[in-house]
Amino acid sequence: MVSLTSSYRPAVVAGGWIAAGLLIGYSATGVAFDILLLIMHGVSLLSGDTGMLGLMDMDWLLSGSRIAALVAGTAAAIATMRYRRRALGACARCGRAADGRGGPDGRHGLSGYTRHAGYACALLAAAYGGLKAQWGLGGTFGLDDPRAFGDDVHLWTPGLGDTAVLGLIGVALGIGFARTWTPRFIPRWMPLTAAFVGSVMSISVGLLGTGMSVAAGLGLLEPPNHGDLGGVSAWVFQGIYPLFLTWGLTMAVAAVGYHYRTRGRCAACGLG
Repeated sequence: MVSLTSSYRPAVVAGGWIAAGLLIGYSATGVAFDILLLIMHGVSLLSGDTGMLGLMDMDWLLSGSRIAALVAGTAAAIATMRYRRRALGACARCGRAADGRGGPDGRHGLSGYTRHAGYACALLAAAYGGLKAQWGLGGTFGLDDPRAFGDDVHLWTPGLGDTAVLGLIGVALGIGFARTWTPRFIPRWMPLTAAFVGSVMSISVGLLGTGMSVAAGLGLLEPPNHGDLGGVSAWVFQGIYPLFLTWGLTMAVAAVGYHYRTRGRCAACGLG
């Protein structure tokens, strides 16, 4: 039975998780689009091609507040987790304890599941990236209007090639997590941070889109008209949101498994 220290305050833990949930929940209402628009603006500055940016003007104040909320919510979650670990007599940094609690991934039976999740993540990322790449190369699969993105479309058009690269990064992360491998010159915190941001983006978009689709199916929302889809086929929207949700979840699970398998000896407590 786990014993708690006298300094443990359940209200502190509950308050910390509630604060983290509210902040991350607020950021999830649009932080994925905020980060994507920042990437698209960067590509636009480099290429001189505005692409779809004219249709997606960015509210810098609102976007900044959501990104700040994501950072603050993440910090609150980490602080709460470390407080609870200390109260349990475990290392605040890694969660290990001298009695063996908080051991490696295999001890919790996660290894096989997280590896499968990595491969699933790679497949889903490849499907999304491939769709965007073929649009950037002039393909029309998934489009009702061949000129949906304008007359002069290139792979470097913001919103096409850049998101295809994000899909490629998702493939690399999924395979790397599944095989417990990253190049030696890349510290492990980099793929884990990329997975965290990617999971937040994908899960938030997936939840919002899937929720709206379900609400429209139940008659709670009016489904979008054909003209509201910007020339993209309706089936793309119906399929892409569940894909985002599953992609984000599989990436998160794969990253957790990778974290446990590669964390090694803790610099703070020496366990491992």
